[in-house]
Amino acid sequence: MTEIHIPLSGESEPHMATTSLDAPHLAQSIELAVRSEIGRLRKVMVHRPGLEMDRMIPSMMGQMLFDDILWGEGARIEHDKFRALLANIADEVLDLEDMLVETLQDPAVRTSLVDTLTFTERLSDEVLEQIVSLGAAELAHVAIRGIENHQRNYMRHADPWNPYIIWPLANLFFIRDPLVVVGNGALLCSMAHAARKREPLLLKYCYAFHPRLRVEKKNFFYFDDLAMEALRKRIHIPGLEGGDILVASDKVLVIGASERTSEVAVDLLAETLRSATTIETVLLVLMPKARTMMHLDTIFTMINHHEALVFPPMFVPDGYHVLPVVKKDLTGRHVQTEFKASLLEALHDEGIELSPICCGGSDVIAQQREQWTDGANAFALAPGVITLYERNVRTAEELSHHGYDVVNTDDVLSGKAPLELDGKHKYAVLLPGTELSRARGGPRCMTMPLVRDQL
Repeated sequence: MTEIHIPLSGESEPHMATTSLDAPHLAQSIELAVRSEIGRLRKVMVHRPGLEMDRMIPSMMGQMLFDDILWGEGARIEHDKFRALLANIADEVLDLEDMLVETLQDPAVRTSLVDTLTFTERLSDEVLEQIVSLGAAELAHVAIRGIENHQRNYMRHADPWNPYIIWPLANLFFIRDPLVVVGNGALLCSMAHAARKREPLLLKYCYAFHPRLRVEKKNFFYFDDLAMEALRKRIHIPGLEGGDILVASDKVLVIGASERTSEVAVDLLAETLRSATTIETVLLVLMPKARTMMHLDTIFTMINHHEALVFPPMFVPDGYHVLPVVKKDLTGRHVQTEFKASLLEALHDEGIELSPICCGGSDVIAQQREQWTDGANAFALAPGVITLYERNVRTAEELSHHGYDVVNTDDVLSGKAPLELDGKHKYAVLLPGTELSRARGGPRCMTMPLVRDQL
């Protein structure tokens, strides 16, 4: 039997419960294994954009980290094609909401989540009375999609400018950010903005209590205890988000010190990684604190054994704003630091040779335009088999110049353009993303790899 222990308030006793998740399950358990950015994808988790996206109004955009209001149905159609493309390569594509519903089938887990939401969202007794008896699916909907003021007469007078008691998680389909699989464990993140603070909590419930995951406490890294303490005491802790974390190899982690990820957080993480993982080196990329490049994976992604897709000014040798790197050596008694002039140089010194392929090609205007629409945010389905938005035409042309066959998603799914995973062919699969790209995140942002083949 599994014990749930999630502290809620500073002085009172935490809720304790015993679950029945040891019961046999139809599918086999998942052993996490991610030691690269490019190993063939075997198992991956996504989240289909739901009603949490449809209910966002203009007055909420700033706080919800959006630049525009998306058409939800259009985004779902595009996301469904994306999921089908993933399933063309991966053995299994899981959806977060399905996983959460399955996790909440256990009454003890439901009770714990209700208790936690009551505290973290400061819910009134009236609201608590309405959600305490919800079933698994209904509670999952509340946790993801929020609660509107006018639903079930929660409030007599709804404020049109603040229409939610629990705000919807409109960013949750960018599932990369709240949790990252590193090796055989899960790095639980801390979101920099209030709009996303609830996301790591929901991921922790799935990873800790879902019958197929059940990640042991020793395999939760860094923010597990710290994040729960922050929820309990309502304190701010340094941000660390998954879009800034790249698993370069089983020994090297690349992390962007960005608008969303604090250097202090990376220092704390480095201490944890020394004892909990095989990681020996952390390369900290010192980034501008700018929304235009909120995460490292908006300007740099690994796409093949010796290739990376990059925003040129910040990575190519003659770029006008090459980003410096701080190397953190974790192999000694204490973490040792060393300055490096660029990421490509730092990776070279770790035995990882990468040739840059330029997002937007050689035209400086196209580079900036296509970086804004996530032209550098490619996702590797296998070495040299990647997907990116079809609107990034100049990036696709540049990939073609480097030997990639550029094909569209429909042709892959119909069998007209089958992907040969023999290591000899390279593909750039163009994904419809007119709506999805308006949310400022690309294919890598929308995926959480659980299992990849080891290189």
